[in-house]
Amino acid sequence: MLRAFRFIVELFTQRHGVVAFAFFLLVGLLMRQAPQTVRENIISTALGTVFYPAQMVVSSVGAYHSVVEENERLKEENARLRQETYYASEGLQELTRLHTLVRFDDKWDYPIVTARVVGHNPGRFLTTLVINRGTVQGVKEDMPVFSMNGLVGKITKATSTHSRVQLLVDPNLKLSVLEKKSRVVGFLESVDGHLLTALIPSHAGVEVGDTLITSGLGGIFPKGIPVGTVKAVRKSDLDVMRQMDVVPFQEFSALEEVFVMEKEPEWIIQELLDEQ
Repeated sequence: MLRAFRFIVELFTQRHGVVAFAFFLLVGLLMRQAPQTVRENIISTALGTVFYPAQMVVSSVGAYHSVVEENERLKEENARLRQETYYASEGLQELTRLHTLVRFDDKWDYPIVTARVVGHNPGRFLTTLVINRGTVQGVKEDMPVFSMNGLVGKITKATSTHSRVQLLVDPNLKLSVLEKKSRVVGFLESVDGHLLTALIPSHAGVEVGDTLITSGLGGIFPKGIPVGTVKAVRKSDLDVMRQMDVVPFQEFSALEEVFVMEKEPEWIIQELLDEQ
């Protein structure tokens, strides 16, 4: 029996062409004798089996192109939404700026010039800015400069179209300040171009977290502009004074836009002080 089976297998493998021909001949004879519907079903099934892989390839290619097109559409939609969000944010900043201008105009009764920061000094510490407004727009030397957060500095040089701003952290800038709670006047400066230090009388009882504002003394800065908060309090070389580390309300490296107050310096005050 086993030998007979092996013989049949060898016969099929050696003469597979003849066997295949005989098989298809037999199928053809059977189909001729089969009803029309049976023949159609057999042909349909055979063709479907043959062309199914090709149909799957075509379907996969079509699905791939659909995915690519949808991906491109989503990318465009995402870019559009990001652009709309950007413009909405810019619009909100513009409204905030206008609100600040109105608020400061009402408080100080001085015209305000809006300027954009276009440069700053090279070096380790930021002590000077350049803005895109000058004498043509009414900017002059020693005019106060501030932001929405607080005092920035003052104008030290003005050309027709641009001006230089001396920041609070410039060691050459000395400022009279007022502790907001006690109303005691002190002195603010930077010794290293980075940190702000204030000297205020000990009896003021200044504590960490208290607020310093401009005192209005000296004839340049009007009274009441926010300057910074007290970070640390310690004894000074003078027993009657306390030395304080001050953090400015405005982070100068983040400045993009500033306001120049068209306030003429009251030089008579400075001249009287210099005569003493």
